[in-house]
Amino acid sequence: MSNDVHEQEVGAEVVTSAGATMDDYFEPMRQKFESLCRDLNMDIKTESEAFKMLKEVLKHYSLEGEILHWFCCALFVACRQSTTPTVGGQNAVVMGNCVPLNNLLRCCQMSIYEFKKKIKLWCDMANMPHTFAQQMEELERKFSITFTIYKKYRDIFDQVFLCPPNEKNHSKNSKCSYIKLDDICWRLFLCAKNQKPTTTLDLVTSYNLMMCCIDLIYANVLAEKRTDLINPKFEGLPSNWNSPDFDETQARNHCILAYFCEMTDEAKDMKATVFRNIMDSFFQTNTVVGNKETLLGLISNKNFERNFKSLNISYEQYVLSVGEFDERILGAYQHDASEHNNLNEQALRQPVTPLTRKQDLPAQPVMFEQKFEPVANATNNVKKLSATVSHITEPTDFVKQAGEAAIAKMLQTIGEMEEQFVEKFPMRSEARNRFRMAKSLYFYLIDPILRDEITTKPQIVHKISLDICIRTLMACCTELVLEAYTTELKFPWILDCFSINAFQFNKIIEIVVRNGIHGTPEGCLTRSLVKHLNSIEETCLERLVWKRNSPFWEMIDHAPKPLPGWSEVNADKAADQLQIFLRKILLLGWLRIGKLCSELSLGEKQSEIWTIFDHSITHKTDLMKDRHLDQIIMCAIYIYIRVTNMEGPKFSDIMKAYRNQPQAVNSVYREVLIKVNENGEYEHKDIIHFYNFTYVPEMKNFCTNYLAKNGDKNVNLLMSPHPTERPMVPRKLIHNHSLYVKQMSKNEMQQSPDQLVYVISSSPSKKLDYMNKIVLGSGKRVLDFDDNAVSPIDTKRRRMEQQAILDERKAERKKTARQQDE
Repeated sequence: MSNDVHEQEVGAEVVTSAGATMDDYFEPMRQKFESLCRDLNMDIKTESEAFKMLKEVLKHYSLEGEILHWFCCALFVACRQSTTPTVGGQNAVVMGNCVPLNNLLRCCQMSIYEFKKKIKLWCDMANMPHTFAQQMEELERKFSITFTIYKKYRDIFDQVFLCPPNEKNHSKNSKCSYIKLDDICWRLFLCAKNQKPTTTLDLVTSYNLMMCCIDLIYANVLAEKRTDLINPKFEGLPSNWNSPDFDETQARNHCILAYFCEMTDEAKDMKATVFRNIMDSFFQTNTVVGNKETLLGLISNKNFERNFKSLNISYEQYVLSVGEFDERILGAYQHDASEHNNLNEQALRQPVTPLTRKQDLPAQPVMFEQKFEPVANATNNVKKLSATVSHITEPTDFVKQAGEAAIAKMLQTIGEMEEQFVEKFPMRSEARNRFRMAKSLYFYLIDPILRDEITTKPQIVHKISLDICIRTLMACCTELVLEAYTTELKFPWILDCFSINAFQFNKIIEIVVRNGIHGTPEGCLTRSLVKHLNSIEETCLERLVWKRNSPFWEMIDHAPKPLPGWSEVNADKAADQLQIFLRKILLLGWLRIGKLCSELSLGEKQSEIWTIFDHSITHKTDLMKDRHLDQIIMCAIYIYIRVTNMEGPKFSDIMKAYRNQPQAVNSVYREVLIKVNENGEYEHKDIIHFYNFTYVPEMKNFCTNYLAKNGDKNVNLLMSPHPTERPMVPRKLIHNHSLYVKQMSKNEMQQSPDQLVYVISSSPSKKLDYMNKIVLGSGKRVLDFDDNAVSPIDTKRRRMEQQAILDERKAERKKTARQQDE
């Protein structure tokens, strides 16, 4: 077994030596870099740190594309790592050396879209600490929320206002033009959002705040009687807006929130409380001037230019003080068609589907038939939860049968958790509202959960009195509410908030999924929320439960060795906690190995690689301590390749394939635990080092014996039993249509008189077109989804097409049989 270390390739090719020396290469680059720093008025220390970082990266990677873009990344990282003292006081500092990101991007001729892609690669190549990468992820997520809000803003603003024909984009007079109105409205939102940043940590709240800003500007436009800016086709326009009787009082009282906010009451409540307080503070600090009582006069000829400049200055100060992205840059996107198209890539994306329990996902809602829309998705999640559980304020009568003492204990525990949550949740004004909904969800779920449990374990009093059961279910309900609102606080924040370990929390997830979908006729969990629960369950299984302080290790220490494999944990009906956990771990490992093997064209080797992985979990369990399941999987694949003397794939290919996995995180292969020294400090290195000096010494003997060769014939391999996926039943795709999909058997295809079947990779494309026409209802052939109606599809034609499919299938079987005989 060779232990030579391979160079990693992350986002760029490894530099190979050429005829010219490195000094010859660096000198012209240094001159260009210094010229850029002069244009940016960059301080010497930051310039030096950035260039030092650049030289270090160039020792290992070639930087493809425009070199200015990589200068931008190096300077941004160097700026983020420094602070600048100000005259505001002893501890007053600004982040980023007073060089705004938009200035940096402009000088480097780089779009925000390109920057977001390349800064990730730069963090990898510069081997930045995991904490810095996390900061970038948090910044990117906040920026993605703003991108998502901006997309909605752009659409709504263009609905309510109208750009006069032949308007000049750069009007020099004090009159508020359409372009300037757009700018001041967006800046008002940015300043309002940052005035109390802890009040806008989630997508729903941010959207409502944005709508409050548009609503206020709309009232100001009405009050100023700017008929040239008002869209007369907007349905929310007051009927008498253009009459002499329409006055400021009517303008102030007019509200358009109901036209754009599905959760109108919540939006109106924000307008009356949080937004009003923000505007009051703006008036107190002279950030804006006008009528403090009515909030009008903001865009009058007298006040507009002053307010616009003041909001700009206020936002600039905020950006410099915290070193965040300058979100004003989004205003330029509407004028750049190519960049405007990239907004889809910047906004929040549809959550990826975890590999486990896909068959348990609810049917796709109608809104997802079209393009994924983050605000609509978040609103749908909140509305579904609110409609189902908000009226529930106490346990059901069935739960109360546990007795007063048990119920009192439950309510006491929940009360204590509420205080913990209120203390730690940054959105103080919304903390109790969020927890109130979580508590209602708890009361909703505990009833079906206990009904299900009592059938096999009738000790309801014991169950309901267990503190850990109460705490984990309440924590799970709180996590669901936070996810519904698309908050910036991502799992496992909730575990830290309530001091719950991942091993205990993991036990409740499957129970919540089962009862949240099927526990009651209406169900309370949307498809995206079930995806989220499945995803955090995988997060627990892949890394959190393997932490050194996890109670799972105590359970392992007391268990017989080696640990049970798949055949033992899957066959035992009375499985204990350890076996249930191992069953989930091994299934997850099997699915991820299969996905990676498919990407690497190693599908036929999956069973052998699985056996290596299974051995590491059951016999060399300590390899997982403070590590990640995917690290062990990648090492298992590579050791198989090396021991069997395959020419490839390389380890770098395995990492590239891994990055295509739904759960992929760069830190998994960048920062692997190597050892813990005497002082308790953790030493991390990359996965190549871990493979060579930790994994191989532990697994080499087993792998060489297991994969050994005897002469010209392979030894009969004793492969470990592996999981088999549950058979797929027909699943309903959308709620309002009787449209199902089913995984087709390899050996048989059943037919019925009412089926239209399309076989992927086998059926002709025209058949899919025909089915689409029927489902979409185009042309004269409309598919009636009324179960009592007679199908209008031509029966003869349908049977002919079905027969054609059978004939094609029969021919395919004969072809396969001939190939096997040969």
